[in-house]
Amino acid sequence: MNNSSLILLLKNFDKQQLKEFNSFVKSPYFNTNKALVSLSEYIRKQHPEFNEDKLEKKYVYKKIFGKTQFNDGFFRVLMSNLQNLAEEYLSLKGYQKETLLKKKLLLDQLMGFNDSKKLAEKILKEGLKEADSIKPDGPDDYLGKYHMAFYRKYLYSTSFSASKDKMPSDHLYDEQKYLTYYFLLRMLADHFYHLNQSQIINYTPRLIFVDEIITFLDKNPEYLEFPTLNMTYLRVLLLKNNNIEDLYKLKNAFYRSHKELGHKDCFNIISIIINFCHKNYFLTEDEKFLEEKLEILLFGLDNGITSFDEDDYFDNNRYNNLFSTYIEFDRIDEAEKFINEYGPKLDPEEQNFWVHYSMAELLSKRGKIDEALDHLSKIRNVKTVSYKLNLRSLQLRLYYDAGLIEQAISAADSFRHFIQKESLMNPVYNEQYRNFYLFYTKLLGLNTGKSAKAANELKESLTPIKNVIHKKWLMER
Repeated sequence: MNNSSLILLLKNFDKQQLKEFNSFVKSPYFNTNKALVSLSEYIRKQHPEFNEDKLEKKYVYKKIFGKTQFNDGFFRVLMSNLQNLAEEYLSLKGYQKETLLKKKLLLDQLMGFNDSKKLAEKILKEGLKEADSIKPDGPDDYLGKYHMAFYRKYLYSTSFSASKDKMPSDHLYDEQKYLTYYFLLRMLADHFYHLNQSQIINYTPRLIFVDEIITFLDKNPEYLEFPTLNMTYLRVLLLKNNNIEDLYKLKNAFYRSHKELGHKDCFNIISIIINFCHKNYFLTEDEKFLEEKLEILLFGLDNGITSFDEDDYFDNNRYNNLFSTYIEFDRIDEAEKFINEYGPKLDPEEQNFWVHYSMAELLSKRGKIDEALDHLSKIRNVKTVSYKLNLRSLQLRLYYDAGLIEQAISAADSFRHFIQKESLMNPVYNEQYRNFYLFYTKLLGLNTGKSAKAANELKESLTPIKNVIHKKWLMER
C-alpha cells in the first residue's frame, strides 16, 4: 500500500493540506461513505513518516474495521475511491485560485437562468475590473481576459438596439485581441518546444501555422510590444532560421527586457542561446560563437539565473557549460575558482559526478594525469547519456596521455558501441563524438610506430574537418 498511487499522491500533501482533505472527505456533498472517512483519517495520522509497516494493507484494514475478515477487492475499491476524492480536492484547490475562470463558469450557469441578467452584469463588472488589473505574464492571463471580454460582448449583443447611444465601443474588439494573444503565445510556445527538442534528439518537428504567424507579426508588430510574446517569437525564429542575425535580435531584446520576464523564461532564453552558440561553434569553428556563449553564461551568473526554479540548486548543464567554456578558452585559474565556488551549490546528488569530472578535466589541462584519473575513479552511478559521453571521452584522453594504450584501445571500442547505440541523439552532436572517435583511433594507430610524417598527415587530414569534439586536444597530440 505504501507504493500505491494513493499514498504516493498523499505524501506530497503538507500537514495543512491533509487536514483540509480530511474535512473535504467528511463533507456529505462530496462523500457519504464513512469507511472513506476512516481511511482518510488513518492515513492523515501517518504524516510525515508514512511508516511502511503501518501502511501494510491488512494492518490498515484491521485498524479501521477491527475483526472483520480482510477483503482485498473491497479495500482496493476503497483506496481507489479515496484517490478519486484526493484528485477532486486538488482540482477544487486549483479552481479556487482561478478567480476569472470561476466567474466565467458562473456566468455560463447564469445564462441558463431566467431573470438573471442583473446578477450576470454585476458578476461581469467585477470580472472586468479584475481582468483590467492583471499584468499579463503568460497565455492563461490572456485567456482569463478573453472570457470576460466574451461576456461583455455577449451581454451587449443581447440588449442591442440600433441607436446612437448603443454604438459599439472599442472594448468590443478586446475578445479578438485577447484570443489572438492567447493563440500566438500557445502556438509559438508549442513550436518552440518541438524546435528545441529537435536540437537535442533525432527528430523533425511539424510546424503548423508558423509561417502564417511570422507573416501576421510582421504586419502587426504592436503585438510584439508584449515582452513574453516577443521573446517566444524570437526564440522560434532563432531555432527555425539558425542564423546569427536572429541570435543578436534575441540577445539584445533579452538584455533590454529580462527584468520584465519571469525567472523561468529568463533561464530558458539563456539556455537556447547557449545551445545555439555551442552547436554553431563546432559546425563553423568561428570563435565568435564561443565568445557569445561565454557572454550569455556570465550574464546569467551575474544576474542569479543559474537554475530553472528560483533559489533551486545550480543547474547541472549550466555548470558544465560555464566550466567547459572556461576550459575551451584556456582560462584554467577561472575554471578552478568556478569549481570551488559553485560546485557546492549543485544538487548534492549530482555533486559527485560534476565536481570530480570537472576537477579531472582541469587537472588534465595542467598535465596532472594521475590525479585526474584518481578523480574519475571516484565517480559513481552514471546513468544520463550526456554524462556518460563527457566521462568516456575524458577517460579516453586521459588513458592516451598516461600512455595506457591497451586500456585506451579497450575503452575506445566500448565508446564506439555506445555512440552507435544512441540513435535518439541529435545527429549534429552524434557526429561530434563519431568524428572524435574516428581520429582518436587513428591517433592510437600512430602510437606504436609513430613518425613525424604520419603525425603531420593525420593533422592535415583533421584540420578541415568540422564538428569534432575535443578537436584542439587531437591537434595538439
